[in-house]
Amino acid sequence: MAEGEKRIDTFVGSLIIIAIILIALLAASYYYPYYPSTGPGGGPGTGGNVLYSFTAGTIGFSENYVSRTQNLGSFGVGVSQKELLRSAPKLEITAGLFGSSSEKFDITIPDNVLEFVKGGEITFTVDDTNQYGNLIMKWNGAEVLSKRPGKGKQNVTLDASQMKAENSLEIAAQGPGLLFWAATVYELSDFKVSAEYGPAKFADFTVSQDELESLNRFELGWVTASKKGVLLVKVNGDQVYNGTPDRQQKVEFTESALQTASIGAGTNRLTFIAINGSFELQDVSLKTYVSKNQRTMKERFEVSKTQLDFLKARGGVVRAYVKSVDKSGELRIKLNEASAGSVQAKAGWNNIGFNGNLAVSGTNWLEFGGTGTFDVSDVSVEVA
Repeated sequence: MAEGEKRIDTFVGSLIIIAIILIALLAASYYYPYYPSTGPGGGPGTGGNVLYSFTAGTIGFSENYVSRTQNLGSFGVGVSQKELLRSAPKLEITAGLFGSSSEKFDITIPDNVLEFVKGGEITFTVDDTNQYGNLIMKWNGAEVLSKRPGKGKQNVTLDASQMKAENSLEIAAQGPGLLFWAATVYELSDFKVSAEYGPAKFADFTVSQDELESLNRFELGWVTASKKGVLLVKVNGDQVYNGTPDRQQKVEFTESALQTASIGAGTNRLTFIAINGSFELQDVSLKTYVSKNQRTMKERFEVSKTQLDFLKARGGVVRAYVKSVDKSGELRIKLNEASAGSVQAKAGWNNIGFNGNLAVSGTNWLEFGGTGTFDVSDVSVEVA
């Protein structure tokens, strides 16, 4: 074969190989198209990954009402207060040759009480006793009572230095001595262990999980019967009021106004502190406002068989641009009536990933909702 013919055959062979490669690449791009994961600034992608886009508007709650009012009573601030730490309606303490009965309690003092603690007190009533031996009480291992009390009310005082975060109280009786055939008996009732603290006053309030999810604000109110100095009010340690209250005083606060603390489902604590004086507060109450008339948005979009394959393989993401957060909370989505994901909403782009298996080939329904109130503009549904 001539040299020229060999060169032609080599050139033709190269063209055939290039053609085969180009055909393979075109086929791959048809079956496996390119899906960029995101656009500039975390926003929607700019390629074929966007399945559907729309404008949402206001999402969340639009009206507020009082869920409940908790009456906290009337009390003084700037004077000594009592916090009940432990109680028992009945106790029987015995000691004898043939058996005995004693008690041991673990007693925790909350940090906010311990901060202002002035001392403690153990009170009880002796309903019946034969006084054969001493009644003995030990607080953190130190004996604070050893005597033979008769019937009636009894009191044991504790110093502030004896009050720890974690404490133990042991109650026992001394044996009857020479009356070995008998047993010492003390029948006690109305048994209480209390901490004395001040000048702060604590008042607990509760919030349910349902209230927390649609929480709008709290309104604390009272009648100031007497006043001297400055009054501070804290919620879970964060200050919400500082001043000299009016005769009829109202203090509004939201969870977002707290700097370091948060309001949780269950028990929360109000702290009232008098600076250089004292206050007498009457009819103290706390109103919990929650939001109602939740506005959701439902949008329909189509998914092709090829797009569904990619959603199932790679998952999906809903990208929503929040123009403003009027009330903090979660932005939630449902896909075809199933909960698909949520995110704590913030101003700017918010991305909520979802399981692609929730989508179907053909018509799909996306529902937007939330526990707060948000102004949502651009929304896109994309392949992740």
